[in-house]
Amino acid sequence: MNDRPPSGLERLWRAGTASDREPRLGLSLERIIESAIELADSDGLGAVSMKRVAERLGFTTMSLYRYVASKDDLLLLMHDAAWQPPPGLDTPCEDWRSGLERWCREQHVIMQRHPWLEQIRITDRAGTPSQLTWMDLGLRTLADTPLTEHLKAEVLLLLSGYVFWEARFAGDIEHAARQGVFSADHAAEAYGELLNALVDAERFPALRRTVEAGIFDVSGGNPYAEFAFGVDLILDGIDCLMGRQTTDSASPRRGPGPAREG
Repeated sequence: MNDRPPSGLERLWRAGTASDREPRLGLSLERIIESAIELADSDGLGAVSMKRVAERLGFTTMSLYRYVASKDDLLLLMHDAAWQPPPGLDTPCEDWRSGLERWCREQHVIMQRHPWLEQIRITDRAGTPSQLTWMDLGLRTLADTPLTEHLKAEVLLLLSGYVFWEARFAGDIEHAARQGVFSADHAAEAYGELLNALVDAERFPALRRTVEAGIFDVSGGNPYAEFAFGVDLILDGIDCLMGRQTTDSASPRRGPGPAREG
């Protein structure tokens, strides 16, 4: 008889079945996942190990393996729990643009709360219930647009890529702050000082003009405003794409032209 716990993906799709391990002596899968997420939020994903999670819960490391087959499975379960769309996101917006803006904004909120999420491999999280739910919600938003199904998927990949890049950037800043490189509140200022020292007008003329314009001198700005600016630019491009799709579909098909004379 195979007494191993289900894999992370099996667990996610078979939740609530008889194969799930019952809580025992105060330990449960839910407590393990919750503790691991708290550890990742406070110390980063690199701090998460079966040993560290077990210590936080007051159990031995081997106790956790009754519920989780491996650390990789634990990371997958953590991702799915933290990446759940908020309630009400399936309520339709008045148009596709406001729907996609909300879709990106809610992902951004989660990534700000759990910046380690972007470190989970794409191939690992691709089949989780939370990931598929986000995809379905995005596709519903684009349902009545002139885009083909292929283009709808490409749009969501583009927007998700932007959200995750922003999360990686913020995570790198936070990591540098933890290492004492500079304060997270003064990241832009510190970077500006670095560029001012390294960038000379002869070698980097365009970049030097940008540095002298002072765009890196201001710290403590509104991170979401910068994020929203990028989302708006992408949505503008999607709007143009939809316009081309509508024009192409409305254009009459031309038949073959007259044969050329030899």
